[in-house]
Amino acid sequence: MSVLLRPQTANAPAKVKDTGLINLVKDGDAAYNAKSGELLLLPGGVLEHTRIKERLAARLFNDANLQRVDCGGDDAVFSLAERYVREWGDSALSYLDDRGREFRVLGWSKDTALAEVKTSEIMGAISHELKQISDRAEFSFIEEALPGGRSFSLLSPCESGSIGARPGFICKSCGRAALSDSPFEFRSEQPAKDEDMENLQEIQTPGANTIAELCSQLGIDIRRTIKAMLYVASDEEKATGLRPIASFIRGDYNISLNKLSDWLRKNHRLSRLRSAEKQELHDLFGEVAGYCGPVGLPENVVVVCDNSVRDAKNAVVGANHTGYHCTGCCYGRDFTSDITDIAQISQGSPCACGGSFEQTALREAGVIQFGLDLYADANLEHKNKTLQSDKKLSYRDRDGFHEYPAVWGGFISTEKILLEIGRLR
Repeated sequence: MSVLLRPQTANAPAKVKDTGLINLVKDGDAAYNAKSGELLLLPGGVLEHTRIKERLAARLFNDANLQRVDCGGDDAVFSLAERYVREWGDSALSYLDDRGREFRVLGWSKDTALAEVKTSEIMGAISHELKQISDRAEFSFIEEALPGGRSFSLLSPCESGSIGARPGFICKSCGRAALSDSPFEFRSEQPAKDEDMENLQEIQTPGANTIAELCSQLGIDIRRTIKAMLYVASDEEKATGLRPIASFIRGDYNISLNKLSDWLRKNHRLSRLRSAEKQELHDLFGEVAGYCGPVGLPENVVVVCDNSVRDAKNAVVGANHTGYHCTGCCYGRDFTSDITDIAQISQGSPCACGGSFEQTALREAGVIQFGLDLYADANLEHKNKTLQSDKKLSYRDRDGFHEYPAVWGGFISTEKILLEIGRLR
């Protein structure tokens, strides 16, 4: 009579902090190779992993029309789509490629709006089935900015050092999880909101070319400062030439390059955002390094402010020449510009609920993204790099030319899902 190999043990694998892995090993469903860092599935683990895969695949087919294939590479998936799209239409545009312990999701749409609808269907199907598989699982999709599109990571809280862990943030007050480039709902905390407007006044601040030194010299709260970050970007409508970019944010926040790049693409058709070099600063902005402010910039500069600047009153800003700042600066009176969310979430950032974000570890079990020509920004490739296909699907039939330029897709790690379910045993 056959007996299932299930070597249960009371001993956890040495130097392992991942509770899911520890539970799988103790229950005899897996082993751990410390040398390679690999999870080795035993018969019981294989059965559980197969159950997860089959349920997710069925749900994604039924709810999002993802065709399950076994291709092993993006080029092969593209070849299938190109071969069958004429006859099968939408059914040949959405694929779920089986790649061992993960699924590759890949497809094409006519525009980003349709790609967004498709990714919403996929995320809804995954979230629904995960709740059915384990109603205790804490997975959720967390949004991040992506130049030209959006990225959604499937995350769950975990111990630092867990397999698939990445840095993230969580608000202990409301439980909201976030990543550094997630949408930031700014909560106004301007220290001067009850003060009368002061006159804009230029003062000498020698050597105060950093926010820290400026606050030290003037003895002011960092929230009274507005700092500038200067960049250059390429104009997609011109073969040559760089556009100068000046972005402004409250002194205690930092700028998200992914958010800023996405905004510049959508509003000015600018790409390949990068920090301005020393000579470019001089040529495009003038002698402003360390002392740039939003009042009196050259007309060719694209200016954008973070939401944290919207209510600025009696703030200290650069005077746009070396060694000087201006006090009493007020948004709406002394300067105006486009306002958007370009802030990066970090330790201590305020949450909309009134609490604050604290750094934590989050297990990433998948990423779903959509956009037009993702990764055209060579210097701003998304840290996950899940969408590496730059092939636009196009073809001709007797009705004319058809094109599907909006790529969407990502990965779903069934191994990470297995580990999360193991954590909850």
